Amino acid sequence: MSDYWQDVLARLSVPGLILALLGAILCYGAPKIAPRIWKQGGDRGIMPMKVAGLALAILGALILLDVFPNL
Repeated sequence: MSDYWQDVLARLSVPGLILALLGAILCYGAPKIAPRIWKQGGDRGIMPMKVAGLALAILGALILLDVFPNL
């Protein structure tokens, strides 16, 4: 059983995993992160931060699905 999971993990792309996780954290944590970055009007930065997180998560998923070969 462990050989199977080692093969699965060996095939995963590290940049794809990092981008997908970073995008998910950015989307989920935007309401808490935005006021720390922008002291004035932190509420206005939540939506762009969520969109950027979504874009990162989609790019990471595309890399994991091997849409971009050799990454």
